Amino acid sequence: MLRTTLMAFGVLVSLTLGNYTAALAQTLERAEATYYRGDYADAMRLMTPLAEGGDRHAQYLIGFMHERGQGVPKDYLEAAKWYGQAADLGHPFAQNNLGVLYKHGRGVTKNPVAAYKWFSLAADGYSAAELGHRERAIMNQQNIAAQMTTEQIIKAKKILEEHRDDEPGLPEYRAPNVR
Repeated sequence: MLRTTLMAFGVLVSLTLGNYTAALAQTLERAEATYYRGDYADAMRLMTPLAEGGDRHAQYLIGFMHERGQGVPKDYLEAAKWYGQAADLGHPFAQNNLGVLYKHGRGVTKNPVAAYKWFSLAADGYSAAELGHRERAIMNQQNIAAQMTTEQIIKAKKILEEHRDDEPGLPEYRAPNVR
């Protein structure tokens, strides 16, 4: 009897978590579809709870909307905040965009060492299908390196290695499908 009850409970928990995960995916797809229709205010409303819950793609899109002033006033500080959260979770688009903010000092203190780090991580994070984005991140990395001193490059590579050593083994980034 106890065994049957525990098995039933396990099945119920699995089904509930499965339904919850599917609902979150549908909510993100809905939010993205709303964004691509140009209804930025509604997209922001739909994405914010997902981003606050740790969804790295929603965090990236909120950062992008703040950077571009889509549905919200343009705010580089907010963009850097959301890009930073998504970048820490391994989102390559957020990593590249955060690198750009550090390169130009938008919303963050201008920091070529940090820019180099984020461009490098972005280049590593893109999938083979995202070759153009990977090439852009590599170009960004090379451009910032050309502006750096030898000491800055050494420091950036050391920070990058430490980051890679401390990385918690995040799942590979895959952009959600939008219908």
